[in-house]
Amino acid sequence: MAGAAIHVEFDDAEVRRALDRLQAAGADLRPAMQDIGEHLLNTTRERFRDEEDPDGAPWAPLRPATKRRKKRNAGRILTEEGFLRGNLVARADSDSVVVGSPSIYAGTHQFGAKKGAFGATSKGSPIPWGDIAARPFLGVSHDDEREIVDIILDHLTDSIR
Repeated sequence: MAGAAIHVEFDDAEVRRALDRLQAAGADLRPAMQDIGEHLLNTTRERFRDEEDPDGAPWAPLRPATKRRKKRNAGRILTEEGFLRGNLVARADSDSVVVGSPSIYAGTHQFGAKKGAFGATSKGSPIPWGDIAARPFLGVSHDDEREIVDIILDHLTDSIR
């Protein structure tokens, strides 16, 4: 993915055991990884609707100055035109899945940034123009963990039929 790269490694013991059983059954893990990616895309999109992080905590509210600057969706957090949510992608291979955004500002919203953290414009204005609170949208919730195990077990069941 071009743009901001965010790497979160998830290695839950129960998920690892389920993957090992699936692999031991001779199954190709790519279809399971694709299904996991689709699930994570869906739950990540839901976070934009619910305006909360993977643990269910609400995102930091918008500052009044941000609301004034926004031309559309002034009351919605991380949504003006919908590009960040709309550009989410999942890529799967035989042993991993990556969910993220190619948007250059994705990392800034995920982790936050201080005023001027990225330098200044040619006219001297700070980039970003003000502090941006971290609003994590990428990640794996406890519900996601359970669903990942269920997806793997479904693939395991299908592979031994």
